Amino acid sequence: MTEVVGIGSALFDILMTADGFPQEDTKLQGKDTKVQCGGPCATALVAMSKLGVKSEYMGTLGDDMYGSFIKGEFSNYGVECGRVRTVAGTQSFHSFVLLNLRSTSRTCIWSKGTVPAPSGEDIDLGVLKNAKYLHLDGHQLDAAIYAAKKAHEFGVKVSHDAGGTYPGIERLLPYDDVLIPSEEFSLKITGSAAAADAAAKLYEAYHPETLIITQGSRGGFIWQDGRELRYPVFPVDAVDSNGAGDTFHGAFVAARIKGMDVYDAACFASATSALKCTRFGAQQGIPHFDEVKEFMKNNRGEIRND
Repeated sequence: MTEVVGIGSALFDILMTADGFPQEDTKLQGKDTKVQCGGPCATALVAMSKLGVKSEYMGTLGDDMYGSFIKGEFSNYGVECGRVRTVAGTQSFHSFVLLNLRSTSRTCIWSKGTVPAPSGEDIDLGVLKNAKYLHLDGHQLDAAIYAAKKAHEFGVKVSHDAGGTYPGIERLLPYDDVLIPSEEFSLKITGSAAAADAAAKLYEAYHPETLIITQGSRGGFIWQDGRELRYPVFPVDAVDSNGAGDTFHGAFVAARIKGMDVYDAACFASATSALKCTRFGAQQGIPHFDEVKEFMKNNRGEIRND
């Protein structure tokens, strides 16, 4: 039985590595190239599956090579996608990602293609009703809001990877039980200058059960009882940060489903994300549950304050 339903972006990535980024109107020889499935929602669902939680993607894909590849990757990683609607004659979401081997940072150029956004009719309410979580990334907003309303009716928790301030995103926030925005998102949407102030405003406005602000290599904090409770980061020799944030979101939901409290789940998610960064591939590099537990046993996290 599906434990987590995901609605949001799922895309075809072409990933190329290089020793730096090219300047405008110049050429740069790449190192390695690989194709992979990406997208915040899709990668989080793969993380959940690899960590032992049954996940399912709902939405639309084109009938092109990109869509076929995405569905194939979902199947390879155990993410159910049998209810995805394939739209004839359309092109799926796709992107080109350049990974800087020197800094491990990445730059992305993407296109939504021509596939239409999903509607409420593309959401199987029978599956959603029996799930534990609905996971959203702010893409496919109309379908996401429809599903979030239904999730509340069914008593299903809504988790939101709030990474982009997309037009109308404020309409989704009142339905978030688990709101995990990036620091950039929280500052921009609240007009705050400091992350703690942004967290206070978000909590006052929307009252999510769980509010966590992620801050990249600095880790992040849980907003609890009007103050910051920082969770640890795990220093690693990173080779590929692509998908690290999405992995955090998927690992956090998986940990909560497995019975961890909010703080332990954040620690587990931080460790999962760190371990992923030691491996190439946004989804291929995501570790399994036992690997993360072993990593946490052998590596001590550290609290990084601003």
